[in-house]
Amino acid sequence: MTEEAKPSAEKKDKPKRPIEILRDRHGGMSKELKEFFNEQQRVFKAIKTALKAGPKTVPQLAAECKLDSPKTMWHVMALRRDGDLVESAERDGYLVYSLKGEER
Repeated sequence: MTEEAKPSAEKKDKPKRPIEILRDRHGGMSKELKEFFNEQQRVFKAIKTALKAGPKTVPQLAAECKLDSPKTMWHVMALRRDGDLVESAERDGYLVYSLKGEER
């Protein structure tokens, strides 16, 4: 056996992790779930890109990202929870959000 063949043989002997067992049993992630996560990442990216130009309120983000306000608010709260966004002030009765580290 060559040196190159040994690692693959060792890999086969390695027990599967629980996540790998679940993927085998259930066939991996459904198409719908993959689409949901892809859409979520697209929206997160759009919000972060919009905030690179400066702090904005949820209605401003919704208009710029072409989303409805409740959906935008949900994503903003998720980004805030994860520490990517911070509340920086209040403008016209709305909280102003900015990217963490880029507060103005």
